[in-house]
Amino acid sequence: MPLRNFIAGIDTRRRGRRAFAAAWLAALAGLALVAPGRADAAADCSVTTGGMAFGVYDPTLSTPNDSTGSITVTCVYTGGSASGVSYTIAFPPGASGSYAQRRMVAGTQRLNYNLYRDANRTVVLGNGTGGTSMFTGSFTVGPGVGNGTRTATHTVYGRVPALQAVNPGNFSDPLVVTLTF
Repeated sequence: MPLRNFIAGIDTRRRGRRAFAAAWLAALAGLALVAPGRADAAADCSVTTGGMAFGVYDPTLSTPNDSTGSITVTCVYTGGSASGVSYTIAFPPGASGSYAQRRMVAGTQRLNYNLYRDANRTVVLGNGTGGTSMFTGSFTVGPGVGNGTRTATHTVYGRVPALQAVNPGNFSDPLVVTLTF
């Protein structure tokens, strides 16, 4: 029997002075959160998440369920001289506690999945340790470099492996995505 509506979701938490945590919840696609600015910063950055919903999973099929989501970083010029702004986006392991295999939960049931940086689904997204990768980028902001707003969108590739014996349910794994700039 197919499963319905399982989601790799996220909740929101703050991370340090120059870090920003964003909620990534498929039900709230397009959620925008803004980090507080600093007087000495040339830019204030925020992240918007597009979420990821895998749809219906059929445990009898021999092919995995694949999906994509997006994360957009926006940096807005806040004053001062032109400056480079570098950022990283880190992902936690989620409910499983391991980057090797994340798990969505529905009651007492577990459904393995993972998030990847590449379309081939070979580079696991994480915090940069243990063979995982983060999204990175940089912008130049300030006078003479356009309208003062810079945006970059990163695609997140997800996969639920085939042939997992689970009962129907709504599976999720709340994750905190952290933008540091």
